[in-house]
Amino acid sequence: MPDDDELEQRVSQLEHDHRLTRWYTGRVDRDLAEIAATQTEHTETLAAHTGRFDSVDAQLRSLTQMVGEVLRRLPEPDGPEEPTAGLSE
Repeated sequence: MPDDDELEQRVSQLEHDHRLTRWYTGRVDRDLAEIAATQTEHTETLAAHTGRFDSVDAQLRSLTQMVGEVLRRLPEPDGPEEPTAGLSE
């Protein structure tokens, strides 16, 4: 049977390990809370940016349709254009 000193050392070591484990657990809990807060912030920012992107995308589609309509209404040119038209020699 182990003597009292060995038992006291073992109990002391277990107490130390327990305190250390509780400290690490607290640290992990704080880190997880910080990560969750950061993730929430990023999710909100992403939602705002997605809304802006959708708005810009809709405006761009509308402008593209307008340009297509304007081009469709333009009269046809009076004959074939030269392939080099507009190029400097």
